Amino acid sequence: MANRTIITLAGTDHPGIIAEVCNYFAQNNINILDLSQTVVQEYINMMMIVDLSKYSKTFPELAQDLDAVGKKVGCTIKAQREEVFNMMHRI
Repeated sequence: MANRTIITLAGTDHPGIIAEVCNYFAQNNINILDLSQTVVQEYINMMMIVDLSKYSKTFPELAQDLDAVGKKVGCTIKAQREEVFNMMHRI
């Protein structure tokens, strides 16, 4: 079973956002399992399910790193463990 985590990204769309996020994932052995992206006018919203089973850092380090990537590209990027996400979105 994959160590799945939900990553969300929101901000103003411009070239290089996805490249920067994917470069971080590639450098840290994070595999994208599923991705949904919506662009409405100049705004981008992405949701990714990623596999952290080969990721060597801690979850707090992931959150801190994604915050730094987000600042670099001018977006908000958040990580949430899949089980927490599922509990928060139960009906």
